[in-house]
This record gives sequence, structure tokens and C-alpha cells, in this order.
Amino acid sequence: MIGITFIGSGSKGNCALLELSGRYYLLDAGLSCKRVKEYLEDRSLGFEDLSGIFITHEHEDHIRGLRVLLSRRADLPVYCTRGTMCALNSKNIEAANYVELMYGKTLELDRCSCLPFKVPHDATEPAGLRFSSSDRVMCLATDLGHVTPEVVDHMKDADLVCIESNYDEDMLRGCSYPIWLKRRIRSPMGHLPNEGVRGILSRMNKVPEIVVLMHVSQESNTPELIKESLEPFFANSGARFKTAHFSITEQDSYGERLMVGSRLPESLKQSLLLQDTARQSSRSAAR
Repeated sequence: MIGITFIGSGSKGNCALLELSGRYYLLDAGLSCKRVKEYLEDRSLGFEDLSGIFITHEHEDHIRGLRVLLSRRADLPVYCTRGTMCALNSKNIEAANYVELMYGKTLELDRCSCLPFKVPHDATEPAGLRFSSSDRVMCLATDLGHVTPEVVDHMKDADLVCIESNYDEDMLRGCSYPIWLKRRIRSPMGHLPNEGVRGILSRMNKVPEIVVLMHVSQESNTPELIKESLEPFFANSGARFKTAHFSITEQDSYGERLMVGSRLPESLKQSLLLQDTARQSSRSAAR
């Protein structure tokens, strides 16, 4: 069973909890250590329960909490490419237990494997990640300026796909970002617009169980615009994607616990989903 819960995702910080065949890992550390700790406690977990952390690249919104996190768990394995680790070292972030990720080379974890792949982004050596367990696949590609054949190749047969849906062109044009930042975001090595998601979904070999749209800009996007951008795709695909569950991440709220490969009865799955939803509502009300 593999899955993901986004603790928060957006332009101000990104972090998620991966569940890989009974083990817990973090995906990026762009949120405060305090917020990650609060989420783990909500799940009756602690830093001691983590088996490692995957860092996709070195930009601040993906590593902001990493230094403090490693001060709490110095032995925590850090999985990233050599280029990313060199960039982290240049920011005075050291990992005592570094595990190198290499494009196209499978890393074997306990009852699960990870295959890193290249994504087009203006970082040192950014990586998308494809996790496989038994016959189930989860694939993640965040921070990519355009859709490449390599990204599609790793996504096309996944059961759970996590894709960046960063900005709406009209909102970006009118937002308060400086011109240089708008150009960077739009560039082939920047971020993926809402329309770019269709370029991946239209090339899927099968309908995934779950599609997560993440890294949503608070300045130049909204969940409503993301849904609107997908309407032409759904209209053209007929009933094909009606069975997929779509989830849009939020910056300041925990996402759904999204799992594939579970042998739990459907009634129990729904019960767990309701519990997660109630927990999110309770935390939102407390804020």
C-alpha cells in the first residue's frame, strides 16, 4: 500500500507525508518543523517514526524546515540527487546520512522501490519520483516548466499521480509579481500552468485512481480556475476519467490521506476518509 498526504503545498512551502509499504517518509521540507511536528502528532506519529526524507530540489519553498528537522533527527536519511546535495551544502545544510538518487537508477527501499527521473526546472539537479510497491505505482512531478516525454513516460501508467498546477496565465499577468519573476515562472524551466496538466492526463495509458494537483500559487491561481481549465479535457475524454478521484492541495491546510493498493474493505476506507476530513475541519476551525 502506498500513498501521500500533503501537509501543505504552494508557493510558500511544500511538504508531504509518504506512506510506502508501512514506512513513513517526508517529501520535501518547505514548511516549518513545528507545523510538520503538529501534523505528525495528529496522526499519532513523531519524528522518530520517519524512515527518511526525499528532497526534490534545493529551492527555499522545498527545504525551509530541513535544517531544524535534521537537528532533531541527525540520523535521518536524506534522499536526493548529488546536485541537490551540493546545493544544500552551499546553503550550510549538511546531511549525516545522505543517500544519492540518480536519474534512471532504481533505489530499493523496504518492500518498495524509487525511480528518480529528470524534470525541467531551474534548480541544480531536480528530480521527479516514481514509487512502486507490488503492482501499484505513485508518481510525483513538481516544479516543472514544461511537460517532457520523460515525465509522461513515468506518469502514464501510475495509479496515483501528483502533478504541479501552479498558475493561471491571466492571473499571473495581472498579479503583483515583478516582471522578472513572471518571466521565470513562464519559462520552460519554471512552473507548469493549469493547462499543462492536460498534457499529462491526455497521454495516460490508463485512468489513475487518484490525481493530485499541487504547488498551487496563492498569487496567480485558484482551485476554481484549476477545475475550469480541466473542463475541456473532461468534455473531450467522455466518461473515461469519471472514476478518478481528483484532489487539489492547499497551502495552509492538510490534504486528504490518499492511498492506493489497500486491501481494506470499502466501508473501512470511507470511515478513515471521514476521520481525516473531520480532523482537517477541526484544525481549520481552531485556526
